[in-house]
Amino acid sequence: MAKALLDNKLVSAVERVTYQCAKVQKSDDEVARAVIEVVAEFGVCTQWTAVYRVLVDYCGWDSEIAKFSKRMNKLLIDVRLSHKCTYQSIQKPLAQNSILRKNFLEWKKYRVPCGDRVFSRQMTIAEKLMKRLSISA
Repeated sequence: MAKALLDNKLVSAVERVTYQCAKVQKSDDEVARAVIEVVAEFGVCTQWTAVYRVLVDYCGWDSEIAKFSKRMNKLLIDVRLSHKCTYQSIQKPLAQNSILRKNFLEWKKYRVPCGDRVFSRQMTIAEKLMKRLSISA
C-alpha cells in the first residue's frame, strides 16, 4: 500500500520518508546491550557490516562508515570486545559483496549462491541483532 501511495504521489515528502525508512527509536543503552550480545557471537570482525546495516536501515544511524564506527566505539568505550568496530571491518565486506551495500529488505530477497559463507554470516548476525532490538522486517 505504501508503494502505491508513493507512486501515485498521494503523500507529502515528509510522509514519503516515513514510508521509505520505517525507522524505529532505540536508545543508546538498548543498542549497546543488543550489540554486546551479538558481537560475542562474531566469528570474524567483518560481521560489523551486519550491525551497520541494521542500525543504518532501521535505527537511523549515520551511513557514513567513519561516523558510524566512531559512534559505535564511543558507545562501547568501556566494553572489552574481541572484535573491534573499525572502518575496515565494515568497508571490506561492502566493497567485496554488492548485496551488502543494499538495504536489509533487499537482503531478505537475495538468493544466496551455493557456498557463499560471507553473506550467510552477515545475515545471521543481522537477524540476531534485529531480534534483540525487537525489529521486524
